Amino acid sequence: MMFRLSNKSSLPAMALSGLAFSAGLATATSFESSSMEASALTFIESLEPAQREKCGFPFDHEERLAWTYLPGDRRGIWIGDLAPGQRVHLTGLLQSVLSSAGYLKTEGILVLESVLAELQPNAGRDPGRYAFTFFGKPGDGRWGWSLEGHHLSLNFTGGPSEEIRGTPFFLGVAPATVLGGPHAGLRPLGAEVARARELLETLDEAEREIARLTTARPRDVVLGPSREKPLAALGLPVSKMSTAAREALFLLVDEFTGNLHPGLAKEEMARIQALPLEDLFFCWTGKPGEGPFYFRVAGPRFGMEYACVGNDPNHAHAVWRNLDRDFGADILRNHLAEGHD
Repeated sequence: MMFRLSNKSSLPAMALSGLAFSAGLATATSFESSSMEASALTFIESLEPAQREKCGFPFDHEERLAWTYLPGDRRGIWIGDLAPGQRVHLTGLLQSVLSSAGYLKTEGILVLESVLAELQPNAGRDPGRYAFTFFGKPGDGRWGWSLEGHHLSLNFTGGPSEEIRGTPFFLGVAPATVLGGPHAGLRPLGAEVARARELLETLDEAEREIARLTTARPRDVVLGPSREKPLAALGLPVSKMSTAAREALFLLVDEFTGNLHPGLAKEEMARIQALPLEDLFFCWTGKPGEGPFYFRVAGPRFGMEYACVGNDPNHAHAVWRNLDRDFGADILRNHLAEGHD
């Protein structure tokens, strides 16, 4: 029977609950790739042979790059089909690469799926229908894993030189704010919105107008699964911002990178801050906190976006991509450049 989560009292049964396992959340400022490797091996070894066969693929399998955040069938093993002990080990894998904030946002999205299951009882919503897959063998050259379902796509890739890549990284919310019931007030992406509003309040009127999109508001994130082109350099260049605005801008960026383990997040932030400020752009449109809105931070090959879907301010998607590093693309390039197959 498919595992279902329908109310707050069911949370511990998911074994993806920070309420039960918060002691293991990442707090260290340095990151060891061996932690992800060990956690992945522990989880995979806890699976039955048939389960491993169902969710394991060669590293170069097409499924590794076929990410989506839409509901529907997927390859892999549903978390709802895991035994309690297996869910504990999956929790350990997530906590090895996510910060406490990133982990709790992930957990919050699963809780929102249970809210949707109550609001839309005939729509097939099920917090157990998030699929885990792994590619290659942890610790043996290139390998990776994903956890994916409605409004969630986490993709991590490891390499022989202890590199770890954590994009594409997608989180979505519907409702963006739970208005009633046992989870009233839950806002998994509330911090992203708050940081964007703080940045807008830091900009003066002229800067806000330069940053405002002059084209139609995107009805979803632009850097979705079918997009492999960089975002256009639109809006206000960071080089034209005041010192206070730049600080607010990088706090917004940190809200995205900070979903990763603090050690990984520090590395990613350093890469972004090393870019020329004239190559970084912020743009926005809509009514943050009042109606549908959109914002993004973009550089030559990366982008972080938040978009209200359609005209619904209570349905939003957020994505972080690095087109040079998604799915460990740079690890693969380096591997091939060294003469490996």
